[in-house]
Amino acid sequence: MQYSAEVENMCPVAKGAYHGPAPIPEEGKWVQAKEIKDISGLTHGVGWCAPQQGACKLTLNVKEGVIEECLVETLGCSGMTHSAAMASEILPGKTILEALNTDLVCDAINVAMREL
Repeated sequence: MQYSAEVENMCPVAKGAYHGPAPIPEEGKWVQAKEIKDISGLTHGVGWCAPQQGACKLTLNVKEGVIEECLVETLGCSGMTHSAAMASEILPGKTILEALNTDLVCDAINVAMREL
């Protein structure tokens, strides 16, 4: 490709400063989470399935990107109760990304996981 002399003599323009990800508050300090292992803390998510069927609250205690504790509170169908018991056994020890990719059977629990 041939460029004009004017284009040849142009100097490249650099991009602006890189500021990184937005800081999030974690255990008393502000952290720029660049990797999954940078995330620690306690979080809640609320999920629901079909209207007037049920809801659940998912509470996760995360240390260095790995789920240490999982609490699932349910209100609704018996299937959700069964799925909650399964989720509370499966999720501890997984990273947040692995947990998001886990199908927890119940739509309400899956929605709660997505809302975290």
